[in-house]
Amino acid sequence: MQRMNRKAGLLLLVLLVATVAVAPAALAKKPWEKINIPELNEIKMPAYDRVELDNGMILFLAEDHEFPLIGLSATIDVGSFYEPADKVGLASMTGTVMRTGGTASRSGDDIDALVEARGMSVETWIGAAEGGAYLSVLKEDTDLGLELLADILRNPAFPEDKIKLAKEEQKAGISRRNDDPQTIARREAMKAVFGPDHPMARHPEYDTIAAVSRQDMIDFHNDWFHPDRMYLVVIGDFDSAEMVRSIETVFAGWAKATKPLPADPEIPEYPRTVNVVDKDDLTQTTVFMGHKGIRADDPNYAGVQVANRILGGGFASRLFNEVRSRQGLAYSVGSTPGTGFRNPGLFAAFTMTKSETSEKATTAVLDEIQRMITSEVTDAELAQAKDAILNSEVFSFDTKRKILDRAVMYERYGYPADFLQTYQEDVKNMTKADVLAATQAVWRPDDMTILAVGNYEDFDGDFSSFGPVTMVDITIPEAKLDIPMATPISLEKGRSMMMAAAEAAGGVKTLQGMKSYDQTLVLDATIQGMDLTFTIIKTVVYPDMIHTVQKTPFGNMKSVVAGDKGWVESPMGNKDMEAADLAAAKEELKTDTMGILRNLDEFTCQALEPREVEGRPCNPVYVTGVGDDYRILFLDAESNQVVMVQQPGQNPGSGAPAIQKMYVDEYMEADGMVTPQKVRITYDDEPFGAGTVEAFHVNPKVDMSIFEK
Repeated sequence: MQRMNRKAGLLLLVLLVATVAVAPAALAKKPWEKINIPELNEIKMPAYDRVELDNGMILFLAEDHEFPLIGLSATIDVGSFYEPADKVGLASMTGTVMRTGGTASRSGDDIDALVEARGMSVETWIGAAEGGAYLSVLKEDTDLGLELLADILRNPAFPEDKIKLAKEEQKAGISRRNDDPQTIARREAMKAVFGPDHPMARHPEYDTIAAVSRQDMIDFHNDWFHPDRMYLVVIGDFDSAEMVRSIETVFAGWAKATKPLPADPEIPEYPRTVNVVDKDDLTQTTVFMGHKGIRADDPNYAGVQVANRILGGGFASRLFNEVRSRQGLAYSVGSTPGTGFRNPGLFAAFTMTKSETSEKATTAVLDEIQRMITSEVTDAELAQAKDAILNSEVFSFDTKRKILDRAVMYERYGYPADFLQTYQEDVKNMTKADVLAATQAVWRPDDMTILAVGNYEDFDGDFSSFGPVTMVDITIPEAKLDIPMATPISLEKGRSMMMAAAEAAGGVKTLQGMKSYDQTLVLDATIQGMDLTFTIIKTVVYPDMIHTVQKTPFGNMKSVVAGDKGWVESPMGNKDMEAADLAAAKEELKTDTMGILRNLDEFTCQALEPREVEGRPCNPVYVTGVGDDYRILFLDAESNQVVMVQQPGQNPGSGAPAIQKMYVDEYMEADGMVTPQKVRITYDDEPFGAGTVEAFHVNPKVDMSIFEK
């Protein structure tokens, strides 16, 4: 035993000697370890001049002669806060068309060509709480760029064609707004927390977009765009004194505002509500919960920023580790601190989970928030959160423009110029007790309004444990028609007019005796700027069989409806029709002009006030019973022939809902019927295409095998 101990002792001595021998080499610094790396969280304010012009415009000028470039970012006191509730979308479209529509001296297309040729960039926009403009130019084009920017801000032309384009973009966005569950959750939660009519919760509808006129844009611009409501940050290769003179020159004569800005709308405190958007096509649930927060000048601002980092501000947060990793309840989970600079922010938490764990995941998130207000965080959590905030701030202020744009924001909203430095010091000195005090003062999990988007039938609970449940309808309202209430007289007159139209088309007996028809139409259309020609060969066998071949520049496509079956054959392959598409195709057969005239007893026909269509006196008839839609048939006052048919449609370019109008320019006789020969189609009064019917046959011999798959 003693021999073994002596051997062990000898081995230990050898190891110690070896360790001492290699220690100096192991402890020597590697070359990269000798590099002196400054602290990441150091943010330096660039040298700049603040100048207030006689017209009230405030300039922040920072010279930077490294490159021959100049960048200007304008911030204007304007926003959708100030648009009327019945014209939501006005502010955003005004900001867009100011740039796309050009000015009194330069069209938008001319500006596009100019900036492309000179390597410039100029943009304008209007958001909820502010508007903005940006200009980037080479030093040699400074005067031209300033002149262009001033012209756009002062003299926008608002041409009708660019207004229509802006409206189409808005309508396309409305049509797609229910495609993404997260978008639905955020939008509807804002309405639930702030109230549906609050400017921070409003969103455009088809009617509010349609209500906006060119004059509305002109008036909105005139009301809010003035030099004393504008801050201009200028950074680049210039002399400050010369730049001030140049800016004074291009904006000379721009009048100050004549009325003060209205007060921001108050944000009320609402109690918790529990809301569910039921979408049976989803297999997972998006849950959003929140309540009114605080402004950044609240004493608890730094505390809740640190607390949010710990709660749900990243991959090391409690929500991520507990709800997602340990319990496996969430695909995504996180939170926001509930702070804002202009208005109180929204304290919120969110999660995406399986339908079957919807209530359980929501409870788990709320439990973690409750834990934040009942006990102190750990030393490690506090240190990690403080380090993350201080280090991330540098990336928010890594350019002079970002720093000076933030300085503009501080001044606009009444914050001290050293707000950022004070905030950083508050974060550095934050204690666990400070974090707890801040969460207890600001966060109220029992008051958080809850909104869930998912398949309600598959939830693991009905959410009533959180409070009474309200089902939220997210159906997108269609644009309203200004149609007067029907009366017995207008209904009788409308039916009489439609009977006359049927006689003009060949007679009710002929129409009802038509068992089938075939038609060949050649349509010249413009889609997304491309001129295309389509040949459409259609065979119909009443009551529910339709065979259509479309010959297009991209290949041929065939669609077949055969009673309860339907399919499509195209270069992309063959596919059975969805039930909704099949139903829509059969409904269209009943509700096109010929279908209405053949089956007048199935429709309600209301006479409207006479009006002209392209100079022709017409008698309009409002036809309902067309599924969920309508038709307005404008009948020639003398011949009773259909001059134009108006109905809801979908813009082929943008996919947005639009008013479709089909004009009949010429008629022809075919097998005892008088049928359209030359037609035109518009969407929201924008030309789409013109077609010629090259052949039309009533009750032809039909090879029924074409309806076999």
